[in-house]
Parts: sequence; structure tokens; C-alpha cells
Amino acid sequence: MDKKDFMHPEHKKEYDEAQVPLWFWNDKLEKSELEHQMKLMTDAGIACNAPHARTGFVGGYLDQEWMEHIKTVIEYKKQKGELLWIYDEFNWPAGTANGIVTKQEQYREKYLLIQKFFVPANTRFRKQPGTLRPSKLSNAEAMANYSPAKRKIQNLFCYDAKTGKSIDNSQFQPESDSGVLFSLAELDFEILCDRDILVYEARIMMEPFAEGGELNPDYLNSEATNFFVKTTYEEYYKHFPEAFGNVITASFNDETRFCHAFPWSDILLEEFERRKGYKLEEHLPELVIPGVKAGRTRCDYYDVIADLYRENYHSVIKKWCEEHRIDYCPHLLGEETMAGHVRFSGDFMRQIRAVSRPGVDHLGKGIGSLNIKFAASAAEVYGKRGLVCEVFAACGWDLTFEEYIRMISWLYSQGVQTITNHGFFYSIRDFRKNDWPPSQFFQWSGWDRMAKANAMCRRIYGMMSESVRQADVLVYHPVETFWLHYLADQGFTHGYHKGPIILDERAADIDKKEQFLLNGLLEYNIDYTVLPGDATGNFEIQGDRFTNWFTGLEYRSFILPMCEIIALPLAQLLDEFTAQGGRLCIIDGIPQFGLQKATDDEIVKIFERIMERPTVKYLNDITKMQEIAEWLKTGAAQDMRIISGIDYCKNTQLHYPDWLIDPYIHTGEDLDGVSWCKFLNGSNRIYYFINYTKMPQELVIEVA
Repeated sequence: MDKKDFMHPEHKKEYDEAQVPLWFWNDKLEKSELEHQMKLMTDAGIACNAPHARTGFVGGYLDQEWMEHIKTVIEYKKQKGELLWIYDEFNWPAGTANGIVTKQEQYREKYLLIQKFFVPANTRFRKQPGTLRPSKLSNAEAMANYSPAKRKIQNLFCYDAKTGKSIDNSQFQPESDSGVLFSLAELDFEILCDRDILVYEARIMMEPFAEGGELNPDYLNSEATNFFVKTTYEEYYKHFPEAFGNVITASFNDETRFCHAFPWSDILLEEFERRKGYKLEEHLPELVIPGVKAGRTRCDYYDVIADLYRENYHSVIKKWCEEHRIDYCPHLLGEETMAGHVRFSGDFMRQIRAVSRPGVDHLGKGIGSLNIKFAASAAEVYGKRGLVCEVFAACGWDLTFEEYIRMISWLYSQGVQTITNHGFFYSIRDFRKNDWPPSQFFQWSGWDRMAKANAMCRRIYGMMSESVRQADVLVYHPVETFWLHYLADQGFTHGYHKGPIILDERAADIDKKEQFLLNGLLEYNIDYTVLPGDATGNFEIQGDRFTNWFTGLEYRSFILPMCEIIALPLAQLLDEFTAQGGRLCIIDGIPQFGLQKATDDEIVKIFERIMERPTVKYLNDITKMQEIAEWLKTGAAQDMRIISGIDYCKNTQLHYPDWLIDPYIHTGEDLDGVSWCKFLNGSNRIYYFINYTKMPQELVIEVA
């Protein structure tokens, strides 16, 4: 960064997206007031914003009057040479077009509900079977092909309660004795056995539109996504084609999520069979049955769900946006923990492959969580730049300017590049002031210093956009092992203070230990990148380095924590890495399964070789952070070290409880100490330090 740009970042047009507030349009809009508020932003150095239809708005969303208001903004931006982002929804989550999409039942989220019934010996139990894969035959074809033989029962499954062995359920379909031409026996299911039986019933469900269903689009179905694009994105383009790629540079897609534990779609069974080679409908109880054997089906289910979400929602919108010369910038829900990643996205990190600019959010004043680090890591491994963070919601009207700067400083240290304020309120009249406050606009006590905060944002944005963050350590994200054990609580949708407990002890343990490890490394100021298995294809081995061929970034050490199941390509890379002298630390478990069952034996053989190599370290106890930190530091040349002064950064909350929270409001977390991270700009090294203590700190630093 040139000195003149550092001294006067407000003059650098390339830094205009350093701060992009969500501008809450939450009242009756007037042209003169829109222009007045935009001038306030301009005077504070804020040259980009995202108008956001919000509770309290008076008028029609996306109608002609709405577009006239957008026209007012675009004309102002053209005059000032400023930029604009589209916020693509009324409130959130994105994808509903304010309910237009979800009013169509074929576009509303379906979900699977699995119930278990214990049937004691010598007890009569009856159920009426249902269908999971509807017949494609017409009524006439079905009658022509009618056979009086028993038909396969699709949604009821029987197991011996003592042994757990599956039982053929066709024996519980009675013979027809109705005396009519067509057998009605296929509509019956009756058990009367001399032993205890478990019966699982799987049903496909849908929320009524008026009872929460308006927030539940089918993110697995590209037709639903295309309808959303048509009703929202194409409306903007129809009115302002010349602004796309010129004034309008990005769209913000907010907080998409699966509302139910087992998302379903009409395309799921066919897609699952095509991708995994067997019929999911024959194994549905395994989604809720404990144990590794059933867990292999869970792994396949979540793998397919996560891919369909990425391919049929995010990739569709990204393609449209990039074809129309703007960036697609979404953030999801449940970004803090592995359990949240799975519950709301199947696999959060792999979704970032299908974005232009990655996003994340952070609610509340607390700092020290992992949501930003997960998003920044995914952005790094997939080669995405410009991480955006929606921040300051739920901080309350007592948010001070000092707290504001402290939070921004932490966000930058984690990899954020653009600050997206939640939010700048058009109005705080009546109930509007209580909408996840505070406004950081002219209504806020710190507004008179916003120009200084914006200058800070611009400086760091410039530094980060002109350099590359360097971390020497890759830490594997063992989401597949979490899938193997995870038992979803089906009794919750979304929006709760204390939500579903992680029912399986091992799954809860994996989630907790990953948080402990990642937070612990940061306490020792050991920077790292979290690697999702989905990104393995971006890596190759060059000597003793794990190298991202797509970005050119190299990593000296690899940590493989709590990993029981691993894809064969990654196992092969680790085999080559350690054979070339690469340093690998395996913690709490050695992989014994492949993501595909046919690769299990090869996985075992690979890790038998790996464990014999001298650069491989094994630890049972993940709490031995000092030992892990020393192992990492001894394996890498230190080009900077703190000789005297504070060289640690303590975290008050190393992990969360074993339940999901939606939304997570960060209130109890904080950091104490000094943190630092490193960036490279060509041959220049840049070190970014933050003092989280309440006093000035003096450090003596040695730079090699």
C-alpha cells in the first residue's frame, strides 16, 4: 500500500467496498430523505450500501414504486461515482421472494420425519403404509398393470428389538379377504409376533405456508431457485440493465438454511441412487439408528444433501450473477460449529465453492468464535477473495465506538475483508428501533466518528486486497466422521434459544474437541487454515509441502483430528506427504473407513504405512495444546517471534455446549492478550497485531 493511500484511503476508489452497510428500508420512503441519508454516508466515506427491505417498510416489495426508489439510489450513485449492492430478499432467509416462491407448494421445502415404535411381543400393531417414491404410472396404466401379489411396503421398516436385525416387512401385509375385485391388502400393515419388534415409519412432510412454511424454500431443487431468480434478480435487471457491473457490483444473499433435520426434495431419491449406487428409501431408518454401520448411510445422505444444496441453489444464483457482471455474496446459518454446519447446510464449508465472494455473519458483541475462521478457511482453499461479514446485529443500543473498533479489529484478524453493517436504519420510529439493534447510522452515539472507522476499514481492506494471508498449518475438518455418528433431533425447526441436543456422545465430543483445538491454536498465535474434504482436489504434494495448486499457497504441517472416515484421495495425499517428509499430527483416532465402503481396506493399509513414518506424531489427548504448539513451532522456521511481552491470546470460551443455538448471539466470549497474523505482499511481510488487553503493551520483536 502506498503511503498516500494509507494517509488518505478515502481517495482510493478501489477501497469503496471496504464497508457496505445493509440500509434498512423500514418505513415509508421519501426521495428527499433517501438522498439525504446517502449524503450522510458519502460524507462519512461510505461509498457502497445495500438497500434492504425490512419489517416496517410501507409499500409494495419489488413493485414499480420500489423500483423508483432503487432508481433514486442508482442515479445518486452514478452522480457520485459510488457503488451499490442488491439485497435480494424482504427480510430473510433468502430464496422466498417475500413468500412468492414458497406459496407454490412444489417449491416449498419437504422434509423427512422418522418415528420409532416399540411393539412388545404378542401385541397387535397396525399401520397404513405410505409411499416415498410415487409411481410414475397414470391411473389407467396402474390398472392395466395391476397384480394381486403383495406390493413392497415403502415407508415402514421392521427390526428385531433384541438383535437389531432387519426383518422383511412383507410378511406383515395381510392376505386380502375383502372379496372384491381389487385387493385392499396393500393398504394394511399388521404385526402380532412372539418377540419384541421395532417399527420405523418414514413420512414426507411439508409445513403449511401460513405456519412457517413461507420461510422454507426447497434449496435442493433448481426449479425453485430459478423461480426465485426470475421473480427477484431478473426484475432488477429488467429495470436497470445498464447498472449491472457498473453501479451494481454484487448481490447479498442472506442466511439460507435447512429448516428441518432431514431435508427432502422430489429429486432426492433419484439423485441419491445415481450418486451412491443404492436406494436410499430402503435404508431410511439408518439415519436415526446409532452406530457406525448405520452411520455409513448417514454419511452418504449428508454428502448428497450438501452437494445438491450447493449445485441447485448457490451455483444457480452464482451463474446468473456472473453472467450479468455482478458477484454473488451469500452467508448461511449455523456457521459457528460443526454441528451447525451439518444441521443447517449438510456441510457449510463446501457451499463456499459456489460463491463469488464468501460471506458470514456475527451477532452480538462477543469475540473469539470460530464462525469467521471457518468461512475464511473455506474461502482460502477454494481460492475466493473478499470475505464479507454482516456484523453488529444484537449488540444493543449501548454499543460503544470502542467496542465497535474492537470487533472490527478481531474480524480482520480472522480474515474478513468487507464490513457489512447490520445495519443503517432508515427509521427508528416505534417498533423499528427494536429490530436487532443498534443502527450504526446517524441515530447511533458513535456516528460522529464513523468517518474515522471507515478510514480504518479502507486501510485494512487495501492491505488485505493487495496481499495474501500466510498460514503454515492445515487442520482437517472431520465432518464425515461427525456424519458417521450424528443423530439429529427432529423436534426443532429453527429460531430457538437452546435448541436440539447433539444426541450422540461421540458426535458431540468431535464437535467440542474441534472447537477446543482450533481455539487453542489461536491462543498460542499459531495461524492455520481449516481444510474441508471437499477441497482435496485443489491440493498436491510438492516435496514436504501440502500445496494448493489453485492458489499457490503452501502448508508445512497437517493436523488430522478425530478422523475415523476419510476419502481415499485425501488419504493418498497424506501418504505421499509423509513419505516425502511432511509433518502430520494425528489426534484421537486413526482413520479406518473410506467415504466409499469399497475403499475401507485401502484406507487401513495407507494409515498402517503412515503411522510408521518419523515425521508423524500421534496424540490421544487433544487437550495437550502446549505439546501440539511446540511440535508445530519446532517444525517451521520462525521468521518473527516475540522476545519479550505478551505472546499469547487467551479465549474465555474454548467451546460451546452440546446443543445447537439458532441464532447464536455472541455475548459471553472475549479475548485477553495479544494476537498476530502474517500477510505476504510479494517479497514483503506484513504483520497485523491486536492488543486485546485493557492496557498498552510493550513488545520486543525479532524479525528474521
